[in-house]
Amino acid sequence: MITSNTLPSNAPSIAPVATWADHNHSAHVVQFYGEDAFLLDELSRFIGTALGAGEVAVVIATKEHSDGLARRLQAWGLDTEKTIAQGRYIPLDAADTLSKIMLHGSPDPDLFAAVVGGVIQRVTANTGGEPHRVAAFGEMVALLWADGKPEAAIRLEELWNEFGETHPLTLHCAYPMSSFQREEHGDLLLKICAQHSAVIPGESYTALASQDERLRTIAHLQQKAQALETEVAERSRAEEKLRRSQAELESLVEQRTAALRQLSSRLLSLQDSERRRIARELHDSLGQYLVALKLNVDILRQTPGREELWLQSEELMERCIAEVRTLSYLLHPPTMDAVGIASAARWYVEGFGLRSGLQLTLDAPDDPVRLPDATELALFRVLQEALTNVHRHSGASAADILIQRSSGQVTLEVKDNGRGMEQATLDRFRETGAGVGVGLMSMQERARELGGKIHLESSSTGTSVRITIPVPPDCAA
Repeated sequence: MITSNTLPSNAPSIAPVATWADHNHSAHVVQFYGEDAFLLDELSRFIGTALGAGEVAVVIATKEHSDGLARRLQAWGLDTEKTIAQGRYIPLDAADTLSKIMLHGSPDPDLFAAVVGGVIQRVTANTGGEPHRVAAFGEMVALLWADGKPEAAIRLEELWNEFGETHPLTLHCAYPMSSFQREEHGDLLLKICAQHSAVIPGESYTALASQDERLRTIAHLQQKAQALETEVAERSRAEEKLRRSQAELESLVEQRTAALRQLSSRLLSLQDSERRRIARELHDSLGQYLVALKLNVDILRQTPGREELWLQSEELMERCIAEVRTLSYLLHPPTMDAVGIASAARWYVEGFGLRSGLQLTLDAPDDPVRLPDATELALFRVLQEALTNVHRHSGASAADILIQRSSGQVTLEVKDNGRGMEQATLDRFRETGAGVGVGLMSMQERARELGGKIHLESSSTGTSVRITIPVPPDCAA
């Protein structure tokens, strides 16, 4: 059997270890390691010294570390099977033991006392005679940390400390340094260290042989820490500058977007005004000239021998008058100024059905309540754009138009029985409001200008475009 005075020459370490000569207080040591070999060397020294001094040991470790510890102890001349049979050495699986003490994601004090405390009390009682101090190694905290539960790991450290206040216990636990790679882990590492009476740093420090080397290393680490703090501060300033630049860019984009919307709204308004002016000019000037020309033709038709020529000329003039009148009404229907959107919509739907061959139905209110001029004009332009899209792109044979007023809003819906739109195009319009052609974008801009919304639905059985615009509650008859 080995004793504390017969350890191999490679067993001692300059790292702090539990002192078995002092039985007046308990020790709780934490070791940070990079390589498993460093952990097993320190653990072999700790457990081997305890067993060599006639004490008892409880090892709660992973299978890999438990097997590695057993091989080292056996290489030092310790019969682990005999000590296990004597009840002085109890190896337990860390994951299995941890599962028995967890409740709702945290170590439970009662379960800890029953499972871990029960093992330690049992191994102490098996020795007989004077009470023996227990050398315990626990790796459950490292498993909790690796599972992303640092608070649970710290809570388990606290339970070990509370248990050590009433039992002769020297505890050694360990964490791999690879678990502390992030900046925010620094505060948690300090919390872990605060739960222990001694700390064994990683092998990059403890392997240094002389005090001078250690002091030089500390100075180097302090320089690295200072450089890291400076780098973090510079990065924080750069990130803050980037955030400000991003905020300024977003503000600029919003300003430009608002300016573009104002420009678009202004262009639509100018377009409507120009259409109204052209319609008035066609009706008042060219239309009047054609009417006067028709009267002259009627007079000239009475000239003998020219009846057929005059009939052809009269027919051509009638067509010119009809075309000018239609063009004028399409640019700006005078009935809308007189009696409102419902009348203008009925005239337009009837004429569009004749020109396009589409079967169109219109459901519009008959009451004389007028909407604001801008709202009625927007609805009429949307109706024009929607029916034009149906005729040009949908392949539909029929369409239904609905104009409906409800409390605080007016709705225009055009629904066709065409082949529908591609889903990708529909999704792009819903996400960005773009990618579906000038017509729909114009409808959307008109609705947005008046505080309204456009809703687009499409399938293989047809497409529905619905525009909703808020209206004041006091629209007068």
